[in-house]
Amino acid sequence: MASRSIQRARAAQVGLLMRSYRESFSSGGNRRGLTQEALLERMGSVDSEYAERYSHATVSRWESGGTRPNLQRLRVFGEALNLSHTEIAGLVLLAGLADDFQTALGHVTGSRAGASSLGAMPDPGPASGVGHETRASPSRKTRSMLEDAARFGILRAFPLGLCIVGGYALSLFGWNNGWMPTAYIAFTMGIVLAQGFLFSDREAGLREFFWVSLFVLLTTPLLQFSRIHTDHYGFYTIGSLAGTNMPYMLALLLNLLIASTAGLTFQLLWRRQYSGASDGTSALRRAASVVLPPVIFAYVTVVVITNISVSVHLTVLLPVLGVAFAALLVLRDPAFSPNERDRLFLLSTTSVLAMISGVLGIGAILAIYLSPGLPSVLPDHNLLWSWEINLAGLGFSREEALDRMNVGYVWHTTWVFGYMFFLVFGRLMVSLYRIDGSRRR
Repeated sequence: MASRSIQRARAAQVGLLMRSYRESFSSGGNRRGLTQEALLERMGSVDSEYAERYSHATVSRWESGGTRPNLQRLRVFGEALNLSHTEIAGLVLLAGLADDFQTALGHVTGSRAGASSLGAMPDPGPASGVGHETRASPSRKTRSMLEDAARFGILRAFPLGLCIVGGYALSLFGWNNGWMPTAYIAFTMGIVLAQGFLFSDREAGLREFFWVSLFVLLTTPLLQFSRIHTDHYGFYTIGSLAGTNMPYMLALLLNLLIASTAGLTFQLLWRRQYSGASDGTSALRRAASVVLPPVIFAYVTVVVITNISVSVHLTVLLPVLGVAFAALLVLRDPAFSPNERDRLFLLSTTSVLAMISGVLGIGAILAIYLSPGLPSVLPDHNLLWSWEINLAGLGFSREEALDRMNVGYVWHTTWVFGYMFFLVFGRLMVSLYRIDGSRRR
């Protein structure tokens, strides 16, 4: 009993010191202190496990002594807050994890390999019977891309693929109805959004938001071409698929494959860039290294197999999406620490750009609707080949087909505008606003 009381007292003293270090930390400017969430972000830049698995409730248990400290946690904590080796060794000694100061200092100044073995030591457990810290197994830190792909495929892509294939049942209600293709596409985007936002994988960081956003941008053109029973990839030209739901099913499955591959690439690069110390790399460069490869992959893949109008559309939208996600990563990077003046400048500048973009977006939608000749590029070619569309077989004259495409283009751009403005830029604005609250409280 006496030993447990001593351990409990040591945990409480270490927690008190950890809280003191957190609240007195200076990140530049006139601000001092970090919130518990901001502390985890900084610790996550040293060891990604802390950004992925833990929450402010965990930090509260550390600081209250509800969870006994371990060597790996104290090392990561000290490195995240730029503590000296002596200060970290003092925490280790106070926690009772070393017999004397020299031994504690040896633990702190050991090699990274030694740190890994120390971090793998079992946690002594909770200091009291209330609450304990759930730790990820060491194997999680070295989880391979193959395991990530399998997990994503089983929990995300495969169920969505089944839902897309299940959309074939809509043909039982008369697929040739004019509203049925639009209902099928809207339903699919709805379940993708629901799975991405309502059942998101917190371990994956921004991956969920990224791949869902990419899927939406790749899929919305179907709303335009479904009005004339075609698709922008040309699947409707295969055999007798025109006028059925099969072209849309194939297009949606292809979009799911492209978006999923890009999302997994995003996650792999994110882990590589943010799983250790920054090594002097700027926050912007780290973010660009994560975002650019999957965006470029998606664009190059799609631009080859779609028609020129969609290519131009994605040439505008994908860079905007890339910039937005790079900005989100920069804002989450512990190395990014703007002062109050810079934060207000970024917030006001982003607000102005969002308003200008909103006005231009609404104006473009109205201009296209009032100018039927603008979206006059039929889906009859891609970079590899071209073909003739049997409009008569689809039941339209050329003029009627162009009129229908004009209405479909309005639906297409309205969905894109709503998603980019309210969800993507909305999240960016919220992240900018929270910089102040997360680093000053």
